[in-house]
Amino acid sequence: MQIAFYTQNDHLFREIDKAFEEDGNYRCIRFTSELPLIRFLERHDTALVLFDSGRSCAAGRGVLSWRACHFRRDLPVMMIGQAWDSDSIIEALDAGVDEIAVGSPCAKEVLARARRTIAKSGGGANSDSRISLGEYTIDRSTSAISVNGQHIKLTARELTLAWLLFANAGTLLTREQIARAVWGKEAVIASRSIEQHIYKLRSKLSLGEHSNLQLKTVYSIGYVFDLVRTRPAASPAPRMSEALAAAHPY
Repeated sequence: MQIAFYTQNDHLFREIDKAFEEDGNYRCIRFTSELPLIRFLERHDTALVLFDSGRSCAAGRGVLSWRACHFRRDLPVMMIGQAWDSDSIIEALDAGVDEIAVGSPCAKEVLARARRTIAKSGGGANSDSRISLGEYTIDRSTSAISVNGQHIKLTARELTLAWLLFANAGTLLTREQIARAVWGKEAVIASRSIEQHIYKLRSKLSLGEHSNLQLKTVYSIGYVFDLVRTRPAASPAPRMSEALAAAHPY
């Protein structure tokens, strides 16, 4: 089985690769940037993604986002946080990391944790299959969004993009984040596809100015998808006779 291993550390890669090779069940494939890693995951069966993450889990954000958008909960992610504090650990767990080795773990410990993480994953699907915002509910099991009970079918790519938007409601998503998570490409390459799919979602979901969901463009940066709270209707202006009576009660 293949382990996708992201690290900038030559010595660490050699040590862990040797441990996996001696175990006889795994082979490490090294990556030093996330985009080639995402492309590899799209095309190859992979037992585990292993990140050497330094001081934070920022290095794995792109892969975690891609995994969530494509519903790949069969693909566990493990991180080595050599200088992490408790806040970094909480951040990584909240982001969806399955296992963490903190400090400077030996190769045998990494191997043991990796085996355990792969066994726990077992190819199981993520149970979080629905997200609701206002009158909208996205359901990946049906590849559809329902609006007030009416189902709107989406293509696979539209569903992936919609899930990313729903899961990050209220947050600015840059074009680079969207391109990597949904298409596994640089934004400059996926730019036209992003614009086309944003247009299709706005049209299919009727995300106009009267909708309680807004998909706003932040010029040259990205998009914000959020629930807009409707303002209470203004009280009607009093008729002239009522205004005069209020001004001169006697």
